Amino acid sequence: MPREDLVTALAQQLTGAYARRAWFLYEWLTGEELDLPPVGKVKAVDAIDPARQYGIIDGPISRRQKIRDNLPGTPSFCPLVRRTEILAGYEARRLDNIASAALGRIHPDVVSRAAAFLMLSDSRASFDIEGERPSEARVTRWGNAIRDAGRRPLDITELVRLQERLIGDTRFVPLGLRTEGGFVGDHDRETGTPIPEHVSARPEALESLIEGIVAYGIRASEGGV
Repeated sequence: MPREDLVTALAQQLTGAYARRAWFLYEWLTGEELDLPPVGKVKAVDAIDPARQYGIIDGPISRRQKIRDNLPGTPSFCPLVRRTEILAGYEARRLDNIASAALGRIHPDVVSRAAAFLMLSDSRASFDIEGERPSEARVTRWGNAIRDAGRRPLDITELVRLQERLIGDTRFVPLGLRTEGGFVGDHDRETGTPIPEHVSARPEALESLIEGIVAYGIRASEGGV
């Protein structure tokens, strides 16, 4: 829809909840303001319906549209999860409390040994999925990098540090974000043509996406998704 047509359509029902949500989301996604006046004294409504989707518990209210920004992420990265009966059932069981209570009854040394075993097993499984047969040293480096993750604030610099720790000898491997396209899949045996099952994000979009993921993690944890 052309911008002018959108402004005309929204102006006809400017105080309506759906119109305000559309207006808010347009400006949220594009970063551009539409030529519309603030709605004035109307009841604020959520950007997404918390009865249908998971959002943050409390968010800022936009002055122009009177929309409470309860979206869990940012325009760069904002995954949405529908509320379902299955997920509601898991929430009601409070599995986090059950796990904490169980760990409290086990000696810390046993928990540490079990965590180390699971970490190593998970590392091997990750390589099995990719069809790789890494050396034991590389598997150990992978496990150590995973174990070390989360101890420092996450950003691109931290990801590169973990990447360097995983690779070990970086003399022949460029670190940092990839600069070429990529995909997961196979190649045609006769022509060599790629047969992708998953096409990776464009290299030029990676920095924005990673920054969006980091911002999402902070917003979701602080906002109480």
